[in-house]
Amino acid sequence: MISRVSRRFVPALVVALLATVTAGCDIVTADLRSEETARWQKSYTLDASGRVEIDNVNGRIRVEPGEGNTVDITALKKARGSTPEQAKASLERAAIVESVTDGVIKVETRISRAPGITFNGGNLQVEYTVKVPAGAEVRLTTVNGGIEVTGLKGRVTAETTNGGVETRGVSGQLHATTTNGGLDIDLASVAEAGVRLECTNGGIKVRLPRDAKATISASVTNGGISAGDLPIDVSGENTRRRLNGRMNGGGPRLQIEGTNGGITLTGR
Repeated sequence: MISRVSRRFVPALVVALLATVTAGCDIVTADLRSEETARWQKSYTLDASGRVEIDNVNGRIRVEPGEGNTVDITALKKARGSTPEQAKASLERAAIVESVTDGVIKVETRISRAPGITFNGGNLQVEYTVKVPAGAEVRLTTVNGGIEVTGLKGRVTAETTNGGVETRGVSGQLHATTTNGGLDIDLASVAEAGVRLECTNGGIKVRLPRDAKATISASVTNGGISAGDLPIDVSGENTRRRLNGRMNGGGPRLQIEGTNGGITLTGR
């Protein structure tokens, strides 16, 4: 009899616990109704061969060309709380720290630890909008958030853990990587220094000019590879999950590596 009661009691207990957790999450979400924001903005002058670095924690990074040799950086801090006072207190946990030399402009987000339980920092984020000289080198890093880069001609390094990387019309050396999120890469050209793309969980889409010259090496563990009607002369080992070949006779290296998700190459 005791055994029967136990078997019936355990599922009921699990359901009750799940309901409690779910209700608790709903309460937390509903309770964060107050939002506070603060804008941080700076302008700098960058050397012709200079580099801009943005290091974020929670929030997206968006970069596009600016005017001349000026760098404009805007950081929008957003925080939520159950009251305006709590939201403001959470907002003050995010600090924007700058380190500037003639050759390097580095801006990073530092978030101090709050007392008690925090829920993945989801109630506090910083969104960056950055304008740089089109030919500048940029290094962009965030943990939770996407990265968007448009129209740059210099070297671009973009890395995120939870979020996607998207480029539009870039023509410089590119290294883009994400752990959880896709890569949506549009290339105006394939730079002589090459392009390297890596994604663990998510699809990889690449668009490049049909007349571009590139030596392509693509591989994926779980998923397939599609190159449509691009003019690629395959060579070496080529399977559903691996593609090696020369596009329009070969040229700069285009290396694509995926784990879980497909790889798609198309012309633009």
